[in-house]
Amino acid sequence: MHDDLVSSRVVTRLLGGALAVCLAPYGAANAFPTVDPTNAAAVPGGGGAPFGTELHPRDVEGLQAQQKLASQTPTANKGWTIVPRITLQEMFTDNALEVKSPRRFDMVTVIAPGISINADTPRVQLKLDYQPNLLLHAINGPLNAVTQQLNMVGLFTVIPDLAYVDVRGLSGVQSRLGGLSGSGSLGSIESGPITTGSISAATAGGNGASSGQGLTRQNEVQTTSLGISPYLLRRFGEYGTGKLGASVNASSYSTLNGFIGNPLPFSTTGGQSILTTEQIAQFTSGEILGRFQSTLTANLSQSAIRTDAVQGFPKFTSSSRREIFNDQMSYALNRTFRLLGSVGHEYISYSNGAFPTINGLTWNVGMTVTPNPDSSLTITYGRQNGSDAVNSSGYYAITPRTLLSFDYTNTVGTQLENLQNQLNNTFIGANGQAFNAITGGPAFIGSNANGAQTGLFRFNTFNASIQTTWQRDILTGTLSWSNQTRTGAGNGVSTEVRTASVAWVHELAPDLTMSTGASFSSIKRAGRIGDDTSWSAAAGLRYAVTDSTTLSARYSFFDRVSGIPGYSVYENILLVGITKQF
Repeated sequence: MHDDLVSSRVVTRLLGGALAVCLAPYGAANAFPTVDPTNAAAVPGGGGAPFGTELHPRDVEGLQAQQKLASQTPTANKGWTIVPRITLQEMFTDNALEVKSPRRFDMVTVIAPGISINADTPRVQLKLDYQPNLLLHAINGPLNAVTQQLNMVGLFTVIPDLAYVDVRGLSGVQSRLGGLSGSGSLGSIESGPITTGSISAATAGGNGASSGQGLTRQNEVQTTSLGISPYLLRRFGEYGTGKLGASVNASSYSTLNGFIGNPLPFSTTGGQSILTTEQIAQFTSGEILGRFQSTLTANLSQSAIRTDAVQGFPKFTSSSRREIFNDQMSYALNRTFRLLGSVGHEYISYSNGAFPTINGLTWNVGMTVTPNPDSSLTITYGRQNGSDAVNSSGYYAITPRTLLSFDYTNTVGTQLENLQNQLNNTFIGANGQAFNAITGGPAFIGSNANGAQTGLFRFNTFNASIQTTWQRDILTGTLSWSNQTRTGAGNGVSTEVRTASVAWVHELAPDLTMSTGASFSSIKRAGRIGDDTSWSAAAGLRYAVTDSTTLSARYSFFDRVSGIPGYSVYENILLVGITKQF
């Protein structure tokens, strides 16, 4: 058994290095799905053994029980696991309109049917959680709405060791203007509209209705992204592995002008949609080159963008084209250090003169450090997306119970293109939440904090998270910084968002869980538009009446101080509910 453990650690290190090599030239700009059968075992907490399994057996038992209690989603067994559910909640708020004045009390009934599907078979690997949320206001009927919540990642094996189809889906709500303590439900299945910021269900209390704290129909947008990627993947002995594929990804965000949030990304109201097609050809050398490895990649993508008339701007359509050719090379000095370097060419253009064409050489140099089987750190510096910049990512097991993850990226595109890239760098955890496949940290933190905007931007983004798990407690902290600078029309106008959150889940008894959390966010807008600061706090209890029935209660407070006249607001919310699984 000891030999098996040593072998698995070596394999994990090698796969982690290979994953870093493939990702290094692109950072978050690579739109084709990151995870495939060749590197799934290198995903932190994903395809390989989950983080924490090297604990003492007694601690592992407690950890598994705690994770099950925190997520409420049953651990998937081999085969298919399909769990329908229904959540009924009653929300009491002292500021239903979420404005500075007039403040109006209201009671909101939330009805949220949902379904969780987990498949683990030789032909299908699928994790899907879908939940529409009906919000009915007792007093302020015009605020009634139906929002959509979806997390999905699946891999279908058409021909073993040759043909595969990757499917991905994401839907949730986010702030229309941003600066709301990271409010938004992209990537998370929340425990009601009062979940704190970007904290996932593992730290916020499990499945349930969701709309995003501090968000009602007049200040939220429904965001959806769906993608399918068929590809061929073949290993040619010691010579290497070849990959040939194509993908189609449709994404949109729409304001909730009607009763139902648009669940499809093909049309919008007061928002933007994008249809992206992509083709990729890749070959990664094998053992024949020894410690040296080369990944040759040709990546082509085409996007059609449509923007509705909004905020005084007329309706318009545009298109973009990307052609990326690259050779990413690495040399393993030993099992810990791997040198990285690349050279290539990129062509990026947008129609209508919206963005200056990028046409030139790309390069980077850097290193991947793998200090232990549960840690991998990568940093590169070079020219990509028309600028010289640092890109870095990694995860580090501080102790067998504590995992630190981080990433820093520099990319160019629209917000929806950035969202598509994030979705393709995502895997779904056992509790239905979306995680970054490169670092193991939470996904879509910046997207939830930023307001939805049209136009082209240069994105500089930093995310960090730390999670510590004990037998009866889970403690999580996240930091996020993003700066999006408009290019082309309105060149140089930037928005900077900073968000920090903490959460604590404590098992009071085997069937009773307490969860608390707090979040702070600040947003700075160029052009003297006005800056915001906001914070929120929440505390709740969840009681498992039976294995399939859960009662919950939660109180939260939200406060925003804004430089925009009439935008300051505070709100108290009390929510009680019941969830029944079938």
